Amino acid sequence: MKKYIIDKEYNDVNVGFFLKDVIGYSTRNLRNSDIYLNGKKVKLKKKIKFKDTLIVSELKKGTNIVPMKMDLDIIYEDNDLLILNKPPHLIVHPTKKKVDKTLANGVVHYFIESHGLSSVPRFFNRLDMDTTGIIVVTKNAFSQALLQNKDKINIEKYYLAIVDGIVPEDEFLIERPIGRVGDSLRREELSIENGGQSAKTKINVIKRFEEKNISLLKIQLFTGRTHQIRVHLSLEGFPIIGDSLYGSEDQPVERQFLHAFQLIITNLDSKEKQIFSAPLPEDMKKFLNIN
Repeated sequence: MKKYIIDKEYNDVNVGFFLKDVIGYSTRNLRNSDIYLNGKKVKLKKKIKFKDTLIVSELKKGTNIVPMKMDLDIIYEDNDLLILNKPPHLIVHPTKKKVDKTLANGVVHYFIESHGLSSVPRFFNRLDMDTTGIIVVTKNAFSQALLQNKDKINIEKYYLAIVDGIVPEDEFLIERPIGRVGDSLRREELSIENGGQSAKTKINVIKRFEEKNISLLKIQLFTGRTHQIRVHLSLEGFPIIGDSLYGSEDQPVERQFLHAFQLIITNLDSKEKQIFSAPLPEDMKKFLNIN
């Protein structure tokens, strides 16, 4: 439930304009919500006045995802967001072949246990099974839609990766469209004309380990294509350590060394900035021999 007290500048506009254009609700959000003005249920065409109280109550939907107790590493939580540090070897969402022991099962159990509510876990971002780090669960349709609204919210996503080889440039951009060819799980460089999607990745070298012939990279995603970082680094000749799908499984490690370590969310109206971080996992620290 969201509550708004109407400011003077919005006196005499209608409910729909205020909620869509000012607050950022989508038509779909409002279609699945009840709206109350000063305690009475109203339609979107109803006019609002200075100091009115407007309440938007989302119609709750249950879920058929099986709850399963799981130790969640919670970085942050409020009424809208649950931000987690995902461990390796964990699928985010159930599939036809795997309906339990996923992160979604654990989140549903947490919602029931902590909030008494069996609700749909909405993942704003997805991580591969063996990628660790920050993953965002939105608790309602509005917060999910707001995070996707680039006119109101700016989101920066940063990753750490350990790659094969000594990366020569300190900083560079990779802009190579990628896509899937046939039924393969792999993504490859594929022109836009042939069905590829534009993809942009920024690379910064944090440290080069000459004796091991590896590099530690900081990566910023500007687009969110499937396997984007893994594909781009492989195409540049620096596959992620442990990534058997894209060409680097020579090292004795159990997964690809890719970690979502920082997320920055900025409200473009208020300029309020929230920074969330997840520390480097122990297996990556051990591999680099750092504390």
